[in-house]
Amino acid sequence: MVKVWRKASWISIREGISTIPLSYDDNCLLMMFNIKAGAEVPLHSHPQSQYGLIIKGRGYFKTRKDKIEVSEGDSYFIPANEEHGFYAIEEVSVIDVFVPPRTDYINLARRPDIET
Repeated sequence: MVKVWRKASWISIREGISTIPLSYDDNCLLMMFNIKAGAEVPLHSHPQSQYGLIIKGRGYFKTRKDKIEVSEGDSYFIPANEEHGFYAIEEVSVIDVFVPPRTDYINLARRPDIET
């Protein structure tokens, strides 16, 4: 079976942060995020592992102990339950994969446009 999602609209999830749930199944959720310069994702954790790629821009991940700067082309992995946050130095676009899917974000996703 092939499932295809056509281009979707951005959804604002917090001041300066928008997302598009791209595709998903029972195993993972693929999302795109746009974070405006100066916007911040506060420290948080979730039971899903998170894999990502910085498409454009520059920012830094923060933990209670460290700050790690990332920029276009960098990829990252955040283990399940690891506390982390993010600050956008410049406008940032990222692709994230959550394994298993984040239930709070999967609710934003829509059904595929094509299923064969």
